[in-house]
Amino acid sequence: MSTEQQLAAVVSAANNLTNTVAGKVGEIDKALADAQRKYEDQLSSFSRHIPRVAMTKNFHMAPDVTGNLIDGWYVHTQVTATKSRTITQAAQSAGRPQADVDFMRQVQADVREQFPDFDISSAEYWRNPIHVWQMKWSEDNVSPWLAFPCAVDMERLSGTTPVPLNTHMTIAAFVRVVEGSVDGTWTTGNKKGKWRWCSVPVPPTGFFSHYMHIHPMRTSGSGLIEVMLGGACTGVVTHPSDWGTMLALG
Repeated sequence: MSTEQQLAAVVSAANNLTNTVAGKVGEIDKALADAQRKYEDQLSSFSRHIPRVAMTKNFHMAPDVTGNLIDGWYVHTQVTATKSRTITQAAQSAGRPQADVDFMRQVQADVREQFPDFDISSAEYWRNPIHVWQMKWSEDNVSPWLAFPCAVDMERLSGTTPVPLNTHMTIAAFVRVVEGSVDGTWTTGNKKGKWRWCSVPVPPTGFFSHYMHIHPMRTSGSGLIEVMLGGACTGVVTHPSDWGTMLALG
């Protein structure tokens, strides 16, 4: 065999080896990707099986006895909260006004930009009425938090308002930023001019007796937002269809 033939054979063998290695790398990459998907699917399935129980008061944001404040919520003194709408739990066939049905359909249309399969049951029966609030401010120069719901065990623990951080928790709300800007907790993922299901999962911190007040921060000197169905629950909630009034054990 000539030198040229030997060299060609070596090159051919090298090419074959390269192709074999590339094929094996592709198989390994596919196996890793498949394993990652399987792990994520199992993790998601497990997360969905964690019980969902309210950690904060008044998910449907009913007003207090005065009608001027959100029962079980703290609102910053620089923020004015005004109830703009109460939508009855009765279906449209039982008296829900068309204007309220249209309002909920607009919320649904906006949120479907995030979750195309979301159905807010705009004309169907609900477990509770839904109250929509506006929160407006014109200054943010003193600890610019916005508002937060109190922990469900507030009365049993001498006025304790924060939630514990020793379990998986989801903080969320339906939010529309009209003017200005906010960020954090139940406003996470907001978009100005659009209704969004804003949510953030919070894993256990691993710190003894750790806690937090679940308030967003006002990040503009003035602003106006609309909010409904705000609060926190145990477990991991990844879709707005699974949000709403949560069971609160007494």
